[in-house]
Amino acid sequence: MSNDVNLSTFPSNRTEALTMLYLQNQNLSDKTPREIVELYFSVLAGVRESIRETKPNSIKALK
Repeated sequence: MSNDVNLSTFPSNRTEALTMLYLQNQNLSDKTPREIVELYFSVLAGVRESIRETKPNSIKALK
């Protein structure tokens, strides 16, 4: 029997955390579960792109 413990949490990274923070501040009451899933992945892609675009500039600003 293995003594390994694997803990998984959500959100597991800053991209997921920022996506959920954004979605928590949206009115989703008229959305279907499918629409919420589609919105989640759309926002996730947008957050990833924003991080990619912002990260090089953020590093330069710290110097």
